Amino acid sequence: MFYHYKFWHSLKNPTYFTKIVEEGEIIGYKKRSLTVFILFILLFTAREFWGMGTENLTTLFAMDLHNEYYVARLLSMLGAILWAIVYFCFHYYGVTYLLHLLTDIPYTWIKKVQLYVVTFLLIEKTILFAVFYATGYTTLFSFFSLAPLALQVMNTDYVLFTINQITVATMLTIVVQFTFLSKWDEEASRKILVVKIIGIQLFMALFVGMISVLPIKEWITRGLG
Repeated sequence: MFYHYKFWHSLKNPTYFTKIVEEGEIIGYKKRSLTVFILFILLFTAREFWGMGTENLTTLFAMDLHNEYYVARLLSMLGAILWAIVYFCFHYYGVTYLLHLLTDIPYTWIKKVQLYVVTFLLIEKTILFAVFYATGYTTLFSFFSLAPLALQVMNTDYVLFTINQITVATMLTIVVQFTFLSKWDEEASRKILVVKIIGIQLFMALFVGMISVLPIKEWITRGLG
């Protein structure tokens, strides 16, 4: 059985799609995954070119260190491209493998589902960047999370950065993963499945929150010194 991959049609028909993944051959899937990968690189490149996250480098330009500034921007651009690749690979391959270990569902099956997750992350980040570009400035916390609201009642950096990782895309990730993966899991273990899926998201949020408050740049500077 051959199936021409249609992203939104497949998303709206999880039962049919999971059956096709089991029994048929999907045509056009690799092209879609490659497209999402390229779009990730373009988005991260556009953000870097606009200057998102490069505020500290402007001091070099202000000090008339133009050569150093342009070299720093070039290295920063290369770093952004590398980060785009790492980010995509982690969510597309890494999380897929982790789900495979926790559920015993075939890796290649889960990867078909994970493309939806990566796409939702791409859409969320694109909208976020578009708003930043339109307003002309960035914010530390995403308006797709509850972090800006939590900031009004607390100032604990670790908690805020952790909450910032739980966004609309996170909720969609949980829904999509459970909706599709539950078709391949036994009905009796579906409650355990949703706990595993939510657990992965919470673990990643806690880990990123911890990394965000660690003085990594200071440690690197001391190590190089």
